[in-house]
Amino acid sequence: KERKRRETMQNRTAATIDISSAEEPVLKLNNGHTMPQLAFGLYKVPPTEEGESIVLNAIAAGYRHFDTASYYENEKVLGQALKKSGIPRNEFFICSKVWNDAQRKGREAVRGSVEKSLAAFDFGDDGGCYIDLLLVHWPVPGYHVETYKELELMCKEGTIRSIGLSNYKEKDFNELVESNITIQPVVNQFEISPFMYRPSLAEYFQRKGVSVSASKGIGRGECFDKAPIQKLSTKYSKSPAQIMLRWGLQKNFCVVAKTATPSRMRENRSVLDYYLEDEDMIILDSLTSKEDVKKRDER
Repeated sequence: KERKRRETMQNRTAATIDISSAEEPVLKLNNGHTMPQLAFGLYKVPPTEEGESIVLNAIAAGYRHFDTASYYENEKVLGQALKKSGIPRNEFFICSKVWNDAQRKGREAVRGSVEKSLAAFDFGDDGGCYIDLLLVHWPVPGYHVETYKELELMCKEGTIRSIGLSNYKEKDFNELVESNITIQPVVNQFEISPFMYRPSLAEYFQRKGVSVSASKGIGRGECFDKAPIQKLSTKYSKSPAQIMLRWGLQKNFCVVAKTATPSRMRENRSVLDYYLEDEDMIILDSLTSKEDVKKRDER
């Protein structure tokens, strides 16, 4: 019964996966927009020439979806790299997030934070001055609903194309949707990998029509040497990171990964030419313990 349930959920998704293109699989969001399923994360990418070089290398490796945040303080570096690439703005998908301090200061500060992000990106005025996806970084108690409502206004104005959530649990989502919001969130991003898999949380949001974005899609790197990952790595002739990313793709998650090494950037995108067998997906599903989840929730 459990195996059948998991296989059923594997085929169930909040978004429609399109792998017709071997180069860039996308998720169709609940508002009709599409989002590249493979994302490059900018957490801890330095706001320097080194950071710009990292982004340019990621673009050269084929990444078009970039995940940043006002808290990361590297939005300007991302914007500079996108312009230097010579690739049109509309070929990129940019996700950013509004941080907690702006939420606590009220809606005017939330708007100011988003406008500051846009100014940092400096996309220009020729139709590219928008953010594809703006997330509420954390559901700050007493403030996240008003934050979301300000983002709704900015979405209607065209500054933001889609609104999403980050680190939301079921109770946070219920509080939000019961507050007379007018635009449904398209994404909830939270830590998820074979070593931090919370199926009930992921399945809850997918059933609600909210796509799941897996931050730390390859874990924290410390799990690559675990025996089950090594065994599958040998079986499929793929790296541990590729095994974990492929798992996320087959769960219909957007998977966010980060590396500063160009060869690993290319490797992390080379996950479209094979499928993990059902029995191997089930093995990967079982690697997270209750203690793992408890420790994560306590951080």
